[in-house]
Amino acid sequence: MIKNLLFFLLVFLFLIACNQGSKNKTTTTTRFNSKKNNQPYNNPLFKEYSSFLSKLDTSNIENSTIAVKKFVELFKNQKQNVCDTAFMLFDSYYGKLSNTIEDLPLRDTSIKYDSLLTDSNSKNISNLSVKLQLIARKLKENGVMVYMSEGDVYIGQDLDFVARWFYGHVSPAMKEYLAQLNIESKQRLTDDAALTIGPDQLAERTIWWERFSSENPNIIISASCKNNWIGYLSILFEGMDNSPILDYGSQNINPYFKTAYSYLQKNFPDSKTNKLINPYFNSLARKDTVNAKKLISKYRREGFIQD
Repeated sequence: MIKNLLFFLLVFLFLIACNQGSKNKTTTTTRFNSKKNNQPYNNPLFKEYSSFLSKLDTSNIENSTIAVKKFVELFKNQKQNVCDTAFMLFDSYYGKLSNTIEDLPLRDTSIKYDSLLTDSNSKNISNLSVKLQLIARKLKENGVMVYMSEGDVYIGQDLDFVARWFYGHVSPAMKEYLAQLNIESKQRLTDDAALTIGPDQLAERTIWWERFSSENPNIIISASCKNNWIGYLSILFEGMDNSPILDYGSQNINPYFKTAYSYLQKNFPDSKTNKLINPYFNSLARKDTVNAKKLISKYRREGFIQD
C-alpha cells in the first residue's frame, strides 16, 4: 500500500515538473494542474505506462512511435480524461527524447541535416538523395523534424505526430489545446531574441490563451494554459532584447507594439489583456515612464508578468 501511494505521489510530482525546467529550443508548453483531476491516478494503467516509458531509451528516435503504440494499446478504450492524463506521461517522455536528440546535427556530421530544413516534412522528398530520403521519412514517421535557429540546425518536435496519434483519444479541450500548440509551432514566436510574428498575430495569440484558459479552468492543463497567456502578456509588456517596447534613442513606442496595443483596443476592448495593457499603453504614449514602470512592478507582483 505504501509503495503504491509513493508511486502515485511520484507521478503527481513528475507531471507537475513536466517541461517546466527546460528552456532549450524544443521545449513544449505543456504543464500540469491536477486540482480537480486526481481520480484518474487510481487507474493502474498509468503505473504500467509510466514503467514502460521509463525503460525506453531517449536517444533512439524510433522510440517515440513505440511509446505511442503502447499508449494506444493501453488506453484506446479508456475515457477521454484518462487519455488526457496518459498523454501527459507520453508528452514528458517525448520532451526528454527531443531534448536528447536536439544536437544530433552537431554530433553526426556525416549527414547534411541542413538540406532537410524544407524536406523533413516530406513535401520535397523526391529532390533528396536516397540516403536523405530515408532519414527524412524516419524523422517524419517518428515525430521530429529539422529546424534552424540563430544559424544553428537542430532536431525538434513535429506536432503533426501528436495530431496523428492522440487527437482521436483525448478530450475536446485537450485536442483544441494541442491543435493550438501545433499551429504556433509552425510559425515560431521568436528567433535571435526578436519576435518573428506580426503584431496582430501576437495580440490574437494572447487573446486566444486568455479565453481558452478562462473557459477551461478545471482541465488537466489549466495551469499550462494560464502560463501561456501570461507568457504572451509578458512580451506585450516588456518586449524582447531585439524587439524592444521603446525605440532606442527616441524612446517612442516601437511601431510593432503600438500596432499590437491598438489592435487589442479595437478588436478586444473588454478583454482582460486589453484592460491591463491600456493604461500602460497610455502612459507610454504620454512618455510617462515613471507610471509605466510602476504599472510593470504592480503587474509583476500580481503575477501578470513572468520573471
